[in-house]
Amino acid sequence: MYATKLKGQITHDRRLIIEIPRDVTAGAVEVILLQVSDKPKRTARRDSTHPAFGIWAERADIADTVSFAAELRSRVEMRADGNPSK
Repeated sequence: MYATKLKGQITHDRRLIIEIPRDVTAGAVEVILLQVSDKPKRTARRDSTHPAFGIWAERADIADTVSFAAELRSRVEMRADGNPSK
């Protein structure tokens, strides 16, 4: 199997337009469509209306919430035998 990357356009009437290089021989092909998106990647939701928002705000024993959360994650991901879960 031979693979090559081509760029093209999809028209408003749902047609794919691409130019095939001359070194590609005639015959059956499979097409995988990877559509380029201008939308930014979705990031973690930070919603102040969420019920859990600010639950650590008044905790005097938590100086660094980022480190605290990382430690909680570490403990949750550790198996009972002391090895990290996979």
